[in-house]
Amino acid sequence: MVRALSILLLYLSAAFAEERVPWSTSQVTGSPLPPRPYSAEAVWPHLTFSKACDIARLPSRNLLFLTEQMGKIWMLPDDLSVENPQKKLFADFKESHDPFNSSFSICFHPDFEKNREVFVFYRIDAKPLDDGTRISRFRVFPDRLELDPATEEILLTFRSGGHNGGHLGFGPDGMLYILTGDSEVPSPPDPLNTGQDLTDLLSSVLRIDVDQREPGKPYVVPADNPFLEVPDARPEIWAYGFRNPWKLCFHPTTGDLWVGDVGWELWEMLYRVERGSNFGWSIVEAVQPIKVNQNPGPSAISPATVMHPHTEFASITGGYVYEADRLPGLQDKYLYGDFVTGQLWGLTLNGREVKKKEFLADTRMQIVSFGQAAKGEVIFLDWPDQQHLYRLVKNPVPDRSSGFPRKLSETGLFSDLPSGAPADGVYAFDINGEMWADGATANRWVAIPGRGRIEAKRGPFATVPENTVLAKTLSREGRKIETQLLHYADKLWQGYSYRWNEKQTDAELVKAGRETVDIAGRPWTFSARSECIRCHNIGSDYRLAFHPGQLNRDGQLERFQKLGLINDMFVKKAETEPAALVTDLNAPVDLRARTWLAANCAHCHRRRGGGSVTIKMDLATTLEDSDLLAPPEKGNFGIPDAALISPGDPYRSVLYYRSVTSGIGHMPMIGARTPDPTGTRLLHDWIIALEEKPSPEPGIDSVPAALRLQHMIQTGAIGEEEAMAWRKRAKASGNPVVSGLFE
Repeated sequence: MVRALSILLLYLSAAFAEERVPWSTSQVTGSPLPPRPYSAEAVWPHLTFSKACDIARLPSRNLLFLTEQMGKIWMLPDDLSVENPQKKLFADFKESHDPFNSSFSICFHPDFEKNREVFVFYRIDAKPLDDGTRISRFRVFPDRLELDPATEEILLTFRSGGHNGGHLGFGPDGMLYILTGDSEVPSPPDPLNTGQDLTDLLSSVLRIDVDQREPGKPYVVPADNPFLEVPDARPEIWAYGFRNPWKLCFHPTTGDLWVGDVGWELWEMLYRVERGSNFGWSIVEAVQPIKVNQNPGPSAISPATVMHPHTEFASITGGYVYEADRLPGLQDKYLYGDFVTGQLWGLTLNGREVKKKEFLADTRMQIVSFGQAAKGEVIFLDWPDQQHLYRLVKNPVPDRSSGFPRKLSETGLFSDLPSGAPADGVYAFDINGEMWADGATANRWVAIPGRGRIEAKRGPFATVPENTVLAKTLSREGRKIETQLLHYADKLWQGYSYRWNEKQTDAELVKAGRETVDIAGRPWTFSARSECIRCHNIGSDYRLAFHPGQLNRDGQLERFQKLGLINDMFVKKAETEPAALVTDLNAPVDLRARTWLAANCAHCHRRRGGGSVTIKMDLATTLEDSDLLAPPEKGNFGIPDAALISPGDPYRSVLYYRSVTSGIGHMPMIGARTPDPTGTRLLHDWIIALEEKPSPEPGIDSVPAALRLQHMIQTGAIGEEEAMAWRKRAKASGNPVVSGLFE
């Protein structure tokens, strides 16, 4: 009898189980803009590389040379039509050099067939050593094309550390040109104040003659270098005022030197470099004033030839001029790109001036280096592992922009838009860790056409059906402000925003650029579409919220699995990406804090996230492997003995400072501009729980004391009248690091 009843209950349960309803009302296809004219194509899909960061060419041997950061240099044919080539090892610095840290680039002497000379830019240590970066001359073996380590002759050494520059090449004048950076952490800007200082070799383009020697040097300083008569100036300097110049090339017709320079907060720059040029770092970053009170160099500051705001680029990679016949529309264009957004642009030049710049391809790759192959082809590399060589091809994606919905009501996502009722087949979901949005709340939906499903794999990425949509409506004080769509089409994710009208009846598609408006007396920023991709990047597989750990609550994963929205592997991954509801006080504080960090920081700070530091805050990485317990790489903001996380001491933890300040150093860089009171309190308590340590006395005389004071004000341990007095004193202190905590 009991067995029969159990069978009946199972039958009834199955009979009344929720069934998947196909989403058949979708109108979200294509893009509101025509597709870019070109897309990326892997040249030899069977060949992969690991952290390759440079492409050099030896025309006399019809060969390409790819330099991997960890020391290997590979040879390939420069003719891209060669079928199924195999890479051959030219050098391995990790095996031949001790000490060794990183190799950046190589170039071959113009008379290589006579002298067999090769020049290598490498670093023996990532730490700041006065001679940690080397430019060396080598020769190849007489009987084979392979670098002979025993022939090394060190030409130049300069400080290692952060921004090393990292590229070198011969100009049409036969001189060797070398790019150097400011050799320091990304922030605060130019701690050594070397950008305008000509007494060292940093932040410069160097120019030397390697075919001659002078007493005590294995090279000669050319007689027409610009600063030979400047007291104490290094004569090797050709131009200066660079932050971290990344890749040079000489125009094949004019001979002009073009250099990309990685910016700081607002701009990415491209320069046409002339004799004696000064590009202003760190007095300015392009047109933004930075450290205006420092002593300038002897040259007037030259403007950048091209500037890209950080809504488009975040880490520029200089390129080459396209000379091939294969794509006539690209002929004579200078091609360059961005490491973070994957955008690839082209310049049309009128003599020495820029006539036009164009957004040519949306590759979504971390473009780390360009190179030239045979017949004037321009090729490029992605980053960091399982890399391929790519070239541009005509984009096969048709123009479907006219059909893209301009109103939210036209998307087919909702059956009743004002109430937020989803259409059949569109499913609401909740997550464990919300991304702070300056106090706005969020509602989320997933919409997969037909009966498709998102299929997780053993690696970091998932297979997603065409025209899948993830939607989020942000509301503040009961009013809907915007609905964001993340749309997957033609193998790319793209973000769009719709702004709700005053009557709350519909929402209009927002333009592509950033826009800040006043809503109910408070500012609200609609991010640029290019900014969406800064966060929804390849490191997170683009889906910031729709991940196993985030969805693992209230039986959602199991429900979505039964509905066929996700596969079994997706559910299984929740075990390796554990998360907890941030507001659940019964959950472990460690798990809650890690969930908050994943939601608010891990879009950049993770493997392949594009962040300028290597910390990892995603749910799949343990604290021990996160690099969060290390000293800060981007400045300590005046905190003595600082660490990113100092166990037991949030007031000496740079991560905590960045989270609670509205001023200098505020994170995240894109998105919320105010601190999250719930999240920062959780972060504080978690760091305290890691180890027992005494807290400093509250005050404004030091950053740790100010952090302690800020926490006491936030938690109500200090009354409002006393808090107002402290705020007034902090703002009058003149220390922006302290005052920013009380804004």
